[in-house]
Amino acid sequence: MNAVAHVIRAEMFKAFRKRRLYVLATLYWLLFPLVALIVAAVIHRNLGASFANEAGSVAQALQGFASPYGLARLALMGPALMSPTAYIIGVALFAGLLIGEERSQHMWKTALSAQPQRVAVLLGKVVVGMLLLGLLLAGGLIAAVVGGAIGTSFLPTTFAGAWGALVGLFALQWLHLLGALLLAYLLVFLVRSGTLGIIMVIFLPALLEGLYSLLTALGQLQPLTRINAVFQVLRLRQAWEALPSYFFTANLYAPARNPLNELITSLGGTASQDMGPLNAFLGRGITLPHAAAVMAGYVVVFGGLLVWLFLRRDVE
Repeated sequence: MNAVAHVIRAEMFKAFRKRRLYVLATLYWLLFPLVALIVAAVIHRNLGASFANEAGSVAQALQGFASPYGLARLALMGPALMSPTAYIIGVALFAGLLIGEERSQHMWKTALSAQPQRVAVLLGKVVVGMLLLGLLLAGGLIAAVVGGAIGTSFLPTTFAGAWGALVGLFALQWLHLLGALLLAYLLVFLVRSGTLGIIMVIFLPALLEGLYSLLTALGQLQPLTRINAVFQVLRLRQAWEALPSYFFTANLYAPARNPLNELITSLGGTASQDMGPLNAFLGRGITLPHAAAVMAGYVVVFGGLLVWLFLRRDVE
């Protein structure tokens, strides 16, 4: 464990001297709640005293996304609804820092000479990557709560909300990111290029899932007639809806996308609306225990391949 501790200390020292960490933190911790509060203030000023707020709908909407709880919920959901997601961008950048820079700066020999236990080096880098991701998520939660608390001084918002469940979703999303981090380490180390590895981490999972979905849908097609046309449409719909249940991306972001129904309801929408193939993307149809089990499988596969490759492959 002393060897792992030395690696963690060295990698944290290196990470905190890189600008990418502070850029991500600034965007997530400061810019995000600031923009949300500005939008909320404009809505409150323009619509708060109008007929649109006669039934309290504007105040309800502001509570849904600009209260301390609403901002914290958006801080969890927002990064997962982007394309590519901010979560995978952060994972890719940290993988490029912790794995890719060792090759680009020809530091692997030096690092492994200072600490010849390769398992300790790899484990230390994984721990540091998770610590950095945890720091970003925890900072995003705290910044959202602080921003929302400031917003209560000029907005009709309160601290009400299911805080325990929301904090649990933050923690669960952080654990899910272990699978993405291991995949990022594996790809960056495999291609021996930080830049190419980052691009592959961001785009390869979605690309492979899209190709698989297309090929599966095409495989469901049969010679079209007037009689079976309707049945083919139904069969294709069922195939598309069943596909994402074991997809990496759909399960990776399940905790972050889980509160979407709650947010839609708080804004006056209908949470039960059927979104077809988008159900899994939006966090519907995939339960949290199912997503956790699927991601555990991905962690075992990616982690096993990474350890095997890292222990056997020569470095330069």
